[in-house]
Amino acid sequence: MGVTRAAPRDPSSRATQLGAHVRPYLSIANGLLARGTELAGERVGAATPLSAVSAADILSNYTRGWVLFGLPRGPAPFVEWRTFGTRAIITPETAHVPRRLRRYARRAGLEVRFGEDFDAIIELTREGRSGWLTPQAAAAYRRVHALGLASTVAAYRDGRPVGGVWGVSIGRTFGGMSMFHLEDHAGAVALAALVTSLRERERWTLVDCGGLNQNLARFGAHEIPTAQFCRLVWQGIGAEPLSPRDAGG
Repeated sequence: MGVTRAAPRDPSSRATQLGAHVRPYLSIANGLLARGTELAGERVGAATPLSAVSAADILSNYTRGWVLFGLPRGPAPFVEWRTFGTRAIITPETAHVPRRLRRYARRAGLEVRFGEDFDAIIELTREGRSGWLTPQAAAAYRRVHALGLASTVAAYRDGRPVGGVWGVSIGRTFGGMSMFHLEDHAGAVALAALVTSLRERERWTLVDCGGLNQNLARFGAHEIPTAQFCRLVWQGIGAEPLSPRDAGG
């Protein structure tokens, strides 16, 4: 049995409610995407009480290139914004699923679903970790999901998510935030489905991976300056076509 893919939904029209930019960095762990435990990038301003951060802040700051992080070793109710000089992205033109992973996915017996079980998946990405995704940061991103502007891509076995990724979904951009796996390679199968969907322009035309590494490069990730990344995010909000220069990096 191969991978069954549930059809992705159309992008939310609420994406036009934005104004700035946010983003956490993805790193490879055991061959799968997972959120790094160490904070990277440059802090923007001082630590902020969670009560002062709204979903609109997260979404607007994302378009500016800022990412909301929890403070694992700081005051419990506080979060902070960080920014990065470059972003690793995948576009329809560069999207690629490694041949070995395609073969594995065909016989894995997994079903890949888009946009389901957000609360369960964000908790699965927190289990056993002590990094940036604190309870406060998770609560903040749940507010984004309540607006319909965060999503998931996950592989399921017997109706249970066993690997996947969640992130913000703004216009035609998916900003991957954290990943998990309960079965070997299940997270990679979910990532392959995301990249395949991107290549076919089913829902998103830009996947934000954060930092570039060799494994992400196998899926077509490449680095561009954050200023260029922000322009692409805004183009996706306005449904403007990507220029070859911007899409190619």
